[in-house]
Amino acid sequence: MSSSSFILAEAPRSSDPRPSSLRIGTLSVVLVALALAGYYAYVSWKPKPAPKPDATWVRITQEGVLRIGIDPSFPPFEADDGKGNLSGLDIALAQEWVHDWSAQTGKTIKVQYVYTGFDGLYDALKTGQFDVILSALPYDPRRTQDVLYSHSYYNSGPMVVVRSADMTTKSWYDLANKRVGVELGSSGDSFARKWQNRLNYDLREFNTPKDALQALSSGQVDGVLTDGIAVEDFLHAQGGVKTAGNPLVDELIVAAVRKDTPTLLQEINAVIDAMKSDGRLDQLQKEWF
Repeated sequence: MSSSSFILAEAPRSSDPRPSSLRIGTLSVVLVALALAGYYAYVSWKPKPAPKPDATWVRITQEGVLRIGIDPSFPPFEADDGKGNLSGLDIALAQEWVHDWSAQTGKTIKVQYVYTGFDGLYDALKTGQFDVILSALPYDPRRTQDVLYSHSYYNSGPMVVVRSADMTTKSWYDLANKRVGVELGSSGDSFARKWQNRLNYDLREFNTPKDALQALSSGQVDGVLTDGIAVEDFLHAQGGVKTAGNPLVDELIVAAVRKDTPTLLQEINAVIDAMKSDGRLDQLQKEWF
């Protein structure tokens, strides 16, 4: 009787002694993670649709009317000749806005002016009596919670003014140890007082910019710190003086819109920026100042 022998075959051993990193259920988790990563990447990089234009801009383009709040009592920015005819830098700027918008939209847009006292402009804007304030409006950081300001289109900060024959004064530093005229309480006055001790200004105070500039013209002072508008008015009336350098302090003139009109603000800024680039803004300032 032959005997049978049984040999138990040994299972082949893996050449890699490390356990597999993928266990039961791991593959599905990895696939979900990859899917989520892909989704979030898509959401992050997908171009977002342009925001819808605000209701005010829609109304302006549909009706073809831009309503501007203005106090027409501050030439050369705006003035009424008594017959309802307006002129000035702000009036010319508004015409540039609607000219560009008309070309852009293919529909004629006109300006309607709403006369409002300067002190009431912000309240009237808030209650919707007009769409934008354009009235030699200075930028006021305290108002930024209530309105949106446009890019500036004029800097009315104080300038160094000297006689036309003065070839040495280039900045306020060059007025050291000299007689400096200012309008009492003005921004030029504040600037001069900050430098008075360091530069030894002999400060002379006047009631109006015209009085200070007249004193400069007659030789009573060596320089005046006053705003560019006052200088331009004096030059038109009399002459004999000039500005030296850039404004000493930025006092930016801007337009203002309600906070719910971001599209209108965007369109205003686009025209102002284009006018700065192509020279139209400089040309208007030369025309009115």
